Amino acid sequence: MSIQRRERSAALIYPYIHMLKCPICHQTMTTISRDNIQCSSRHTFDLARQGYINFMTRLFKGSYDKRLFTAKRDILSQTAIYTPLIDIIRDWIEDYSSSNSQPLHILDAGAGEGSLLQQITQNTPAVGWGIDIAKEGVAMASSTYDQQIWLVGDLAYSPFAEGQLDVILNILSPSNYEEFGRVMKKDGWIIKVIPGDRYLMEMRELLFRDRSHRLDGRARVLYRFAQHHHLVECIPLTYTLPVTEIMKNSLIHMTPLSWQGTESAIASAQESLSQITIDLEILVGKRR
Repeated sequence: MSIQRRERSAALIYPYIHMLKCPICHQTMTTISRDNIQCSSRHTFDLARQGYINFMTRLFKGSYDKRLFTAKRDILSQTAIYTPLIDIIRDWIEDYSSSNSQPLHILDAGAGEGSLLQQITQNTPAVGWGIDIAKEGVAMASSTYDQQIWLVGDLAYSPFAEGQLDVILNILSPSNYEEFGRVMKKDGWIIKVIPGDRYLMEMRELLFRDRSHRLDGRARVLYRFAQHHHLVECIPLTYTLPVTEIMKNSLIHMTPLSWQGTESAIASAQESLSQITIDLEILVGKRR
């Protein structure tokens, strides 16, 4: 099974190998097999048994673990918690792709366990690329979804050649705008999703009863975005959903919020949480 998955991934990547570059010497990737991918200087990167390529050139041990990625995958695959967001992004990409004769290349920068990219690109001609520095998330993505291309890599040293991507998605994840600008096509687009003040407010109130928990300021995020991209549109999206029994455990563990809550606060939140607010803003920008 793992050999078949690696062969399938190699076949999926092969037509687009020219889009990739070596993060060590910056030369073009030239050959790929079921075992690895190699650049013209013969630097070699392994194709994992799950089907992803590991482009990391340094050791990285993050806090995001399998429990978080499993919770996120479960809630995204079993509930409609982010369906309105996915619909907006899909509609926007469909409008944009209607003027293109070739399939769009869409990168999810900070793809995690891959469910959002899979849902956004499924049943479309788009080529979906997912990259994340957390190997645990990418391993889960490539084990679950085999129609997208999955990479472990650092956004600061991404394995893409210049000007290759039509759309970059950056959903509730850190950004590297300089690198986004480098790998985007001249007429490329970025879709960044940021949390609003009321995002998951019920959970935050239960977990942090005696202390404040603030999200990054919107003005600061917009300022940094506008330094590198022309802001074309801001789309607000706010809705409240009832919390079902299926959602309770996954919801509490799908974000880093639970890391800062005490065990008693987490248990209380799981018991008390009856509704959850999704408050987002979708920033659509063009490369400067």
